[in-house]
Amino acid sequence: MNEIQENDYKEILLQAVAVIENARTNIARHLAVTASNTYWEIGKLLHEKKLESKHGSQMVRQLSVDLKERYPKMGMSPRNLWYMKTFYERYEGSDVKVQRAVALLPWSHTLLILSKDLKDADTMFYAQESVAKVSGGQILF
Repeated sequence: MNEIQENDYKEILLQAVAVIENARTNIARHLAVTASNTYWEIGKLLHEKKLESKHGSQMVRQLSVDLKERYPKMGMSPRNLWYMKTFYERYEGSDVKVQRAVALLPWSHTLLILSKDLKDADTMFYAQESVAKVSGGQILF
């Protein structure tokens, strides 16, 4: 390649890489939000049925067995189902901005926040920092 073509190629390559990286970030964000919404809805179901670990543990164990049979790669252990309930109960009364911020996080980050029992302002800070590191810039909720 001559010098002009080589410079054009490098520019095209850089732009193509940027497009792909942007798409990957968007896909990861979309997957995290979809997973969070799924876990939110399951947590809501468990909450609305007023299941508690004392009286509902057998039902949750059976639900886990049946869901794992149908969706073996989704992490539907009894413990995770209880975490989904806790997730719903922790954020259902929170500001929509906090709910959106948490929805962008991978489930493991959400569980970490739940284990720390953070206040909404601290949750927002953590979520914004986490998302900014992944996307390379600050996300406004």
